Amino acid sequence: MSGIQVKLYQTDNGPCPYREEKTWRNLSFQTSELPTDGYTSLLNQGFRRSGLSIYHPVCSGCQSCIPIRVDVQNFSQNKGQRRTWRKNKDVRVEHHPLEFNRQDFELYQRYQNDWHELEIPVEENEYYDFLIESPVPTEILRYYLGNKLIGVGWLDRLPELISSVYFVFDPEFASKRLGVFSLLYEIEYARFLDIRWLYLGYWVESSPKMNYKADFQPAQILRDSRWIPFKV
Repeated sequence: MSGIQVKLYQTDNGPCPYREEKTWRNLSFQTSELPTDGYTSLLNQGFRRSGLSIYHPVCSGCQSCIPIRVDVQNFSQNKGQRRTWRKNKDVRVEHHPLEFNRQDFELYQRYQNDWHELEIPVEENEYYDFLIESPVPTEILRYYLGNKLIGVGWLDRLPELISSVYFVFDPEFASKRLGVFSLLYEIEYARFLDIRWLYLGYWVESSPKMNYKADFQPAQILRDSRWIPFKV
């Protein structure tokens, strides 16, 4: 990776959010600088990033976290996705460089508190470490209804692919299915850039939190270091 040296370490992240009675562990390293071709190679080996941390799940006796990517050039909306797309025709999306913005942070806090029912409010430094620091080119996508900010997405934009990092929305607008709409928008953005692949992170079979990813077809999953067609 262009001569960059890294020190790998293992992290214990507590209970797994997707599998009961499992512990979540990662193999990780941190870097403030990462060539885009280096991160592309890491994504194709099953790594992801969180802020400046590049990580790969190494949970004992479990391989449930499966990398998934959507073939955006051949993607076709299903009936439910078409309905969601129409439902959000009044939503405006703005692209911005990666930056700290108070309104984004407050929406992130509200999403975590109300939607994920976090008992302890997210601190500003935690948000900054997670979503504002990045070793690769990253964009912020802001979703507006009129002048009201109702969603914010973070997207790594690499020459050969785009990688969906995170998305939050105002729980008041849950009926608009903004999480699904944001991925439909990112697919259209990738098409505009003439990029074939949108990386969605990990898919976990039978996890209600991950079911929506299987609806974006055609897609591929990473098995034994090879991308193979994902059949639902």
